[in-house]
Amino acid sequence: MEEYEVINIPVSDGTEKEFAIMNVFMAGEQTYAAVSLIEGDEIKEGVYLYRYREAEDGDAVVEHIVEPAEYKRAVKVYEKL
Repeated sequence: MEEYEVINIPVSDGTEKEFAIMNVFMAGEQTYAAVSLIEGDEIKEGVYLYRYREAEDGDAVVEHIVEPAEYKRAVKVYEKL
């Protein structure tokens, strides 16, 4: 299995789940991450998009995309990759 960077992201039920960072890409001036859920030792199908940046310590930081227009722009760029 290919190795991916793993990040914990809070989900709607208040818990955190592990996600694999599948791709990091630019759309305009903003960087985004495409992540997929990890269950057990498997990466599940499906991709979620988040804003992405690296913290000063080098850790990956993701943020929800709240504006529909920004999300559509990120999806459009991701689909072309």
